Amino acid sequence: MNAVFSLLNTASPLLLLTLGALSSEYGGRLAMFMECIINLSGFFCFAFTVWTGNIFLGLTLSVFVCTLLVFLMERLSSKFGANMFLVSLAMNLLFAAGTTFFSSVFFETRGVLTNPAFKFDAAGARIATSILCYGLSASLLFFLLCTRSGMILRITGSDTDVLEARGISSQKYKCASWLIAAVCGAVCGGSLAIRISSFVPGMSGGRGWTALAAVFLSRKNGALDQLRLRSLHWQNTLAQGFSSLAYLQEFSLPFPTLCPFC
Repeated sequence: MNAVFSLLNTASPLLLLTLGALSSEYGGRLAMFMECIINLSGFFCFAFTVWTGNIFLGLTLSVFVCTLLVFLMERLSSKFGANMFLVSLAMNLLFAAGTTFFSSVFFETRGVLTNPAFKFDAAGARIATSILCYGLSASLLFFLLCTRSGMILRITGSDTDVLEARGISSQKYKCASWLIAAVCGAVCGGSLAIRISSFVPGMSGGRGWTALAAVFLSRKNGALDQLRLRSLHWQNTLAQGFSSLAYLQEFSLPFPTLCPFC
């Protein structure tokens, strides 16, 4: 039973992240910035919590700032007719550089950030963030499957002409798909920082790319494959204590194993 709870705790941020990537795919604009928005959000969550002394406010401000940055970049790019795929890649680089820059300016280090104001009970943090991620995941699924706006979003990328013929702005839903992805990525980043009571550079650990790959390889059914992937990753993490294989060898095992499920 403990193993099941451990797996569910591990999978919760990744499930939310994958649903965010899935939403952007439905909108016809795969959010390539998912990887580094996790790191940026983790930093902002740490910084705002330390400055305000309130973890709820810190996480909320982190999500707001990250989503606002994505919104501004999306609006500017759409206005000037930029290639949105290249823009999303550029945003990934911008967020990575921004995380390092802000860390150096505000905390005078590019390394690990810790503070007594950002210290939480490990078990309680895992449970709270898992509840948050699963709650948001359920809400997003309900939105996509059971609401009119969600149904429109699901066909935005594939049937843009149909929407325009019915007088529905596809650009509005394409923008919304990126905002949904930004919120999911930001919540994931904040949750990871809260779980370890610190900010660690590169804390995303490839989770953003994994979510994008799960959506792409599984033909828009990435949530279930993400759970399978995390299950395999979790098993290999446990196996590290009983194996002579190097960590990177262990970590690489789930990815080729995922292919039969895609």
